[in-house]
Amino acid sequence: MIGIYGGSFDPVHLGHIATAREAGEISGCDRVLMIPAARSPGKKSPGAGAEDRLAMLNLAIAEIPLLQVDTCELDRQGSSYTVETLEFLKQRSAEKLLLIVGGDAFLSLPSWLRWREIFNLAHIVVAKRPGVALEPGDELSEQLKGRWIDQPSSFQANAAGNVLAVSLSQHPISSTNIRQQLKTGHGQQQIGPKLPNGVARYIATHQLYLE
Repeated sequence: MIGIYGGSFDPVHLGHIATAREAGEISGCDRVLMIPAARSPGKKSPGAGAEDRLAMLNLAIAEIPLLQVDTCELDRQGSSYTVETLEFLKQRSAEKLLLIVGGDAFLSLPSWLRWREIFNLAHIVVAKRPGVALEPGDELSEQLKGRWIDQPSSFQANAAGNVLAVSLSQHPISSTNIRQQLKTGHGQQQIGPKLPNGVARYIATHQLYLE
């Protein structure tokens, strides 16, 4: 089974890496694809270009064999829609797919392009936030009937469509906050502990996220 974890990664931080690795390990994935978006729907253009975001992501996962970078969304360009990425990956491989998402993103599924089709393409792991209940709205709740599972082993029973909620290590880190700190010119020392090996140095060397 292949894990799928997408995002702008602008920049990639330790929270991204922990979520992808832990969700992949818990679910029994053979590998987890880290897929940087060309442009996330509904968001502004990334602060760093595709080449820089890709370079930082490669630095971040260099010593984590479970995680691999996949450039399919960058290659496709334009807005990066999850359903189109899953369709592409299904065409490329017969392996089961597992979409890894945070709780907030999961609850927003009905706003995604062709969101119902995602359940036909992949299983889903939802990373819960402490103290925040997963309370889907009526439209999503209806779609989730019969899909919830309690154990990762249950993913093996079906090709796609099951949903597992898990509690992972918490890393209260935000790419937005990191960018804001760097714009002030006082962020390098503060952001260092939030970033994977080599990423802070890359940002400084290439003078990213400055006004």
